[in-house]
Amino acid sequence: MLARKMSSRNGVQQLLNDQRIRRADFEGRTIYAAIDVAGVLGESDHAAELWEDLKQREPALADAVIATPEFDALDVPGVFRLAQVLDTPRAERIKQWLAQTAAERIEEQDDPELALLRTRQHYEAQGFSRQWIDQRMRSVSGRQELTGEWYRRGVRASDEFRALTNEMMQAAFGMDVEAYRRYKGLVRTGQNLRDHMTEVELALTALSESTAVELARQRRSQGFDALLLDAKETGQIVARTRQAIEERTGRPVVSAVNFIRPVRPQRAAQQPPLAA
Repeated sequence: MLARKMSSRNGVQQLLNDQRIRRADFEGRTIYAAIDVAGVLGESDHAAELWEDLKQREPALADAVIATPEFDALDVPGVFRLAQVLDTPRAERIKQWLAQTAAERIEEQDDPELALLRTRQHYEAQGFSRQWIDQRMRSVSGRQELTGEWYRRGVRASDEFRALTNEMMQAAFGMDVEAYRRYKGLVRTGQNLRDHMTEVELALTALSESTAVELARQRRSQGFDALLLDAKETGQIVARTRQAIEERTGRPVVSAVNFIRPVRPQRAAQQPPLAA
């Protein structure tokens, strides 16, 4: 089951990263040329005609279009909507993945621990060590706590969340999130920066988030400007910790390595199942 799900998820990622599909940044998200997606998913040599026909037959699909000067575009939900109206093997695989994912989300609402267990199994199947997985899971919890705290203190816009995060990362690691991604060579859609961090990088990121929460609570910071100051000071605190580690170890904490596999996949598979 896990192998089939991972294969389907990889199929979605391959579609979104397909070089035949043009893409652009739009309001902080990636959008995709609808004609190109239709051609790839529809396995057609007449993509323009196929796309026009689909828009005529499926009003809901036409409503999902993001108009740009270059091309009709779709965001990720729009791409999935397009897959649902096509009848090709590739589209069918995506529809099966969507159905399986929806079923799992319903299960996780009744038993939230299932989400944690599935995430652990996903990382274990890729060959990550237990130590790395534990650190990665803690980073998820830390991020959720921080964004929740920012929300309670008045942050609403995605651009504000992004700016606060970048301010903290810049001060702590000497680069914002996008620069960090480029440093690690992450250019494809869906590549999560934290999935390509070392254990020390993850630990320092978690430290920065916990510290930001603590500062906000002690200072009773309210609003974006106050939280931005907290984020900058938090990053400076973590930067001093990072520098102390580097002085002791004689090597930089920030690693250009973009995928960490401390154990071999076959060893990971032989370990007992991870508990949630």
